[in-house]
Amino acid sequence: MARFLFFLSLFFVLPQVGHATHNRAGEIVVEYAGDCGGDLNPNRVCATIITYTEFPSDAFRDSLLIEWGDGSSDIAFLTSSVPAEPGINKNEYFICHDYDGPGQYLISFTDPNRVGGILNVNPPNSIRVPFSVFTVYTLTDPNVFGCNSSPTLSASPLTRACVGEIWSHNPGAFDPDGDSLSFEFATPRAAPDSLVPLYVLPNEIGGGPDSIRQLTIDPVTGQIIWQTPNVRGEYNLAFFVISWRNGIAIDTTIRDMQIFVEDCMNSPPEILLDVEEICVVAGDFIEFTVEATAPLEDEDQLVKLTATGGPFLVEDSPAVFVPTSDTIFSTDPVTRIFRWQTTCEHISNQPYFVAFRAEDNFFNGTTGLSTIRTVSIKVVGPPPEDLQAIADDDLVTITWENPYTCDSLSGELDFLGFSVWRREGSNQFDIDTCVTGLEGRGYIQVADRLLEEDMDRYIFFDEDVDRGRTYCYRVLAQFGRRNALGFLFERLESIPSEEICVQLPRDIPLLTKVDVTQTGTTNGEISVCWIRPEAEALDTMVNEGPYRYVLSRADGQTENPADFSFLAEFVVQEFGDEIDTFFLDQGLNTQDQAYSYRIELFVENENEPIGPAQPASSVFLTGSPTDEANQLNWTELVPWTNSAYDIFRREPGGVVFDSIDTVIEPSYLDEGLINGEEYCYFIRSVGSYNVDDIPSPLLNRSQELCLTPFDNVPPCPPVLQVSSICDRGQDCDDPNSQANELQWLSSFNVCGDDDVEGYRIYYSTGTGTDFVQIGQITGSLDTFFTDTPPDGIVGCYVVTAFDENNNESEFSNEVCVTNCPQYELPNAFTPNGDGMNELFVPRVNCFIERVEFEVFNRWGQVVFTSEDPQLNWDGTNANGDLLASGTYYYTCLLFERRLEGVVAREEPLSGFIELMTNE
Repeated sequence: MARFLFFLSLFFVLPQVGHATHNRAGEIVVEYAGDCGGDLNPNRVCATIITYTEFPSDAFRDSLLIEWGDGSSDIAFLTSSVPAEPGINKNEYFICHDYDGPGQYLISFTDPNRVGGILNVNPPNSIRVPFSVFTVYTLTDPNVFGCNSSPTLSASPLTRACVGEIWSHNPGAFDPDGDSLSFEFATPRAAPDSLVPLYVLPNEIGGGPDSIRQLTIDPVTGQIIWQTPNVRGEYNLAFFVISWRNGIAIDTTIRDMQIFVEDCMNSPPEILLDVEEICVVAGDFIEFTVEATAPLEDEDQLVKLTATGGPFLVEDSPAVFVPTSDTIFSTDPVTRIFRWQTTCEHISNQPYFVAFRAEDNFFNGTTGLSTIRTVSIKVVGPPPEDLQAIADDDLVTITWENPYTCDSLSGELDFLGFSVWRREGSNQFDIDTCVTGLEGRGYIQVADRLLEEDMDRYIFFDEDVDRGRTYCYRVLAQFGRRNALGFLFERLESIPSEEICVQLPRDIPLLTKVDVTQTGTTNGEISVCWIRPEAEALDTMVNEGPYRYVLSRADGQTENPADFSFLAEFVVQEFGDEIDTFFLDQGLNTQDQAYSYRIELFVENENEPIGPAQPASSVFLTGSPTDEANQLNWTELVPWTNSAYDIFRREPGGVVFDSIDTVIEPSYLDEGLINGEEYCYFIRSVGSYNVDDIPSPLLNRSQELCLTPFDNVPPCPPVLQVSSICDRGQDCDDPNSQANELQWLSSFNVCGDDDVEGYRIYYSTGTGTDFVQIGQITGSLDTFFTDTPPDGIVGCYVVTAFDENNNESEFSNEVCVTNCPQYELPNAFTPNGDGMNELFVPRVNCFIERVEFEVFNRWGQVVFTSEDPQLNWDGTNANGDLLASGTYYYTCLLFERRLEGVVAREEPLSGFIELMTNE
């Protein structure tokens, strides 16, 4: 307990110590330490506070206070302190804690103070700002969601840059649970719930109008690039590392790092690397060479090449970067080889990231500028092999190779079995090892977690099939991560197998053409064609004549039998007799709707057809005109597979349609057109049944559609900044200065949009209230506006851009202005009748709505009160009697006008007043 009290006293004393300003960077790493799903310490976690501080320093800590987020705190003692750079140590403080149960907890520490001279933190007084980092940690129920630890960051948060040279950094983040990670910039903290004052991103120091685009963070890899630093000095940069599990953010770690920018003539090293993304099947061996070299102009510099990332941290078969001893500065070029023998245990939904860092020895031979290149490596499950299919009358049998490569796993990943997927018609896409599963490929799942075997092969029987149809199959291997009770909390799929297609015996006729040959509202025409069944499949000895083919039609695109009406019939006595398989459907409204058709075969004068029909519709084209472009979309409902679409266009005033493009998706944006001119289109689909004895390709046209583009696209919104008198440091007592100055980046500077006629300015009295237009500026180059709100300077602003057709952009970013209330009282006044200093009034009175002002005499009696912020006390008491000269005590509670309304200041003013009269 004495040690704890000593620590607290040190905490409050340190901000007054001249050299007690030492924090530069840090983060908190949290690790689950319980028995995952067991009864031994099920809610225990351990935290490591990592700090980078000046060393030696009067403020060096042998312990830190950690807040656990459940109302409790502990002292974490120093376990390691090693040099990170000359004069800077990396310190680690370790402690464990038992929570009452699962939940989300904000684990934090705060320490006075930061180092002085940080350019982008409370300039010029960063020395007075505390240092604080936190991790929002989710203690999961291991029996439901598995166990959880926060990410680790393997790269140092201390980096150096030169003015005018590109700077890059990658934290080398790795999540031990295989959760996915995302990254975004954050504002450094002075306390867990308090942002450091006057913080701006480093690129906003000394930058021009484009500086907001010079500093970026890749949300997937965490790679940060600053191009380029403009002003020498020390900067702090903070960012969040967020862990995601099943689409839910479960952990958020903030790293607060430091960048030393020097005014130096040096270029960062170069990394020669041929790959940025690798996707491999589990079991593949990865090997590639990485070379680091100093630029040609830096002849005398040495280079060090290192690598960090998840592949080096896995338990099974970790990666190596050889030669392993080559981690010191060496003569360039430095060449090392990355090697990783992947295993089935490495299969993951998320890629592994490896950050390669080349550093020179420019600064005192011990550190220098660095360059970081990141490689993404995804390890996927291998596909099932040797897929085979056999079709019977009403059954398809699918088999594939047994054993499967990854059917025996150790560790957290389990092999679950196989899923079988089916579609009508083929989709012969190229298998991409970066893409697992079959989402968006047109397949439906017909079996899940299948492990049935037959004759040393895995087997699946598909009984839900229709005669005459063509079915194509693929198989996926399935994996999962389980919680302590064996329930899955994450599922993974392999890359798909090769496709196998079969056609069931075709004893029914099939449509092959539904082609719009003329567009009109009353005189439209559609050509319909079909093919007869296979004689062998129909078995004409059993199904004798006459053979009657019935064609029916429905409005729109439909498969519902009740929607179809009789259209025509064709009859022959013998199956082999010649018969018409073409019909021209006339008198249709092909301009406004599609049509669907069915062809059915009836034998032996029966009332029921041989097998269910497979309807097919015409292609129906829709579109919407826009600025110098037409957006085309189309739909169809067909039993075959359309693999491509040809777009035909007729130019304004033309008579011939020309092919302008071919696409595979049912949409197309035709750009570069002339507004006000009419363009006409039709689509021709290219399809196939993917069966040898059926004609291919099947070509079918949509109706014709004419569109006239026009400008209906608004400019992109500007980017707004607002400056108030509080920002400008002007006299708040001067009513002429109480104006808000608005300035914005034009649409051209934001997105290159030069179609701007002017801007409209909108104002609201506060967040959540409606915006009202208060001004309009004509001209794209005028991006300034001054506003004086009716009630002080509070309010919110947005700006829009509009073009010559009055298309108005969305609102810009919203910027709200609040007051900076100021109130200062004198300590004496002389109500003696000489006309000078007769009233007690505030020296400064800005944005104060009212006060609760009370004056007490030496016996504690109230002698004067007022709610008027101007006070105007003439030295008399409530009866109007002049008080005697002397010292009086006052308290004054202020009610300030702010954006959210009138708010009482937490701490009242108080002090003494010398009242001096002639008596």
